[in-house]
Formats: sequence, structure tokens, C-alpha cells
Amino acid sequence: MAEIKSTLDLIMERTKNLTMTEDEKKAVQKKELEGRIKGYVQKYIDGIVDIIDMRSYVESEESKFPELRQILRQEILEHIQPDSDNGKLLLVLEQVLGTAPKPIDKLIASFRNNINTAMVSRKKNLKKELERKRISGSSVVPNLDRDEVWQEHIKKLKSDFKNQLISIKDN
Repeated sequence: MAEIKSTLDLIMERTKNLTMTEDEKKAVQKKELEGRIKGYVQKYIDGIVDIIDMRSYVESEESKFPELRQILRQEILEHIQPDSDNGKLLLVLEQVLGTAPKPIDKLIASFRNNINTAMVSRKKNLKKELERKRISGSSVVPNLDRDEVWQEHIKKLKSDFKNQLISIKDN
């Protein structure tokens, strides 16, 4: 009578003569490294590890993985949000990777300045629209959180910020 084989047995039987090329091995190692770095950065953001742990991790692993610093830099830049506190992330760039955070600080400041300017302008326009509808008074305050035009503008500004951050990342 024929033997019933499990799925694992079938897979093992079909792949027993397959081997990975050096390029495939390097790609797998790089993918694993990216995952470890992503996890380590998240632990840092969550406060589980501190800047000293981050520095020692980089120093211990960079001899095995020369691309570690570049991957870590990209991961840090991915977490930077223009409307959040990025102090911890910029600290890693400066103290662990030796990268000056000044261009990123300038980009964040520019984003915030653009937001504030646009916010004042949009509020004035909304207030004028309300006055045309005969809604006025000292207690009338336009609600930007419910304004679709404003929300779209914010999305565009954030997208522009990320594109500019990528251009800094590539330099």
C-alpha cells in the first residue's frame, strides 16, 4: 500500500537538491538585518533600550554588516514625522551615526512654518465663507479638523516633507 506523505515531506523531497547562491544568501542576510534593525529602533522609540544600548549594538554589529549604518539611518528617517517630537531619533543620527541633524531640523522647522502660515490663511478664508452665509460673531471659530480642503492640504504638505526627507537621505 502507498505511503501517505505530509506536505512537509513533499516539500523536503522536492527541494533537497536546491542550494542558494551567494547573492541569495546575502539578500536573505540583508533582509534579516533590516528586520533586526527595525525591531531595535522600535525598542528604542518605546524606551526599552537607550542611546547607549543603540550605540553598543551598532558598534558590535557593524563589523559583520558594513551596510548596517545606512540601513539604520534609513529606518530612523522613516520614523521622523514633521508634526511629532523627533528628538530621540535625531539623537541617534547625531550620537550613533555621526550625522548632523541640522538639515532635518531645518526641514521640520520649514514644514511647521508652512503649516502655521497656511492655517492662518485657511481660517481667514473659512471665516469669510461663514460671514457670507451670515454666520458671524466672536465665538465663531472655523474647525479645520472637519475641513476637507485643509485635510488634503495637510496630506500634500506631509507628502512633500517625506519627499524632501528622502532627498536628504540620498545625499
